[in-house]
Amino acid sequence: MKANLTRRFLTSLTTLSCLALLAAPAMADDEDYEPGDLKGPKGPISAVGLEYGLELYDTDKADNCVPGALQIRATVTNVTKVGMVKVELFGENDFMKKSGKLRRIRVPAEDGSVKICINLPAPGEYALVGYHDENGDRRLKKAWNFKPKEPYGVSNNPKIDSIRLPKWSEAGFQVPMSGADITLELMD
Repeated sequence: MKANLTRRFLTSLTTLSCLALLAAPAMADDEDYEPGDLKGPKGPISAVGLEYGLELYDTDKADNCVPGALQIRATVTNVTKVGMVKVELFGENDFMKKSGKLRRIRVPAEDGSVKICINLPAPGEYALVGYHDENGDRRLKKAWNFKPKEPYGVSNNPKIDSIRLPKWSEAGFQVPMSGADITLELMD
């Protein structure tokens, strides 16, 4: 009986090793972006991405700022000139969930502040969530307790003392036909 268990274990181990070796070439195609690459995992790098050496795509770019237009004109503060700034637009439904995201913008970070404009389909109540991706890896670094390790913020700049997600009532703001100008203060 003991020999039978050992034989099964070795057979399973051999099978798993063979599968890992067969999958290795397929995994090698999942290349990471390196500054200067013309193409990233999601397609061609945008002209701005090439200029700054960041993994930015045309779908990441902000809209042109037009005073009086139906858009949110956000000034993101407390930024340094490393990496990129990411801002996501939400409506009230599924706030702070992937399914509730209406738009995502990524732009190169600048010293002091970054201006990001987002065209809207209709006037209404919206919220922005953003963070400074300091190393440009397109991911928010988090501590063991899930608190962000990179500067982050939400619209209306609520003070959140405990470890929790912001509530819609704290972050939502009204946008009329003439648009809205807001400041998104990132905090550590």
